[in-house]
Amino acid sequence: MRSPFEILKKEAAGSFRRFEPVSDLAYANIRIKELTTLSQGEYVVFDQRTHNEIAVGRGFWVDAKRE
Repeated sequence: MRSPFEILKKEAAGSFRRFEPVSDLAYANIRIKELTTLSQGEYVVFDQRTHNEIAVGRGFWVDAKRE
């Protein structure tokens, strides 16, 4: 089964690199908090189903009710 969400990391050139698939938004929030502690940067949660960005930022909380 394919994960419905993907964490992307912004590269220096401005493009985004696929970083990690995640199964839900609650876990995406936890994982991004961990990632920003280990590797500073800007992350995006991308919804594979709608092909839309859900959130952008260094640290953020995505409303899990959007799932």
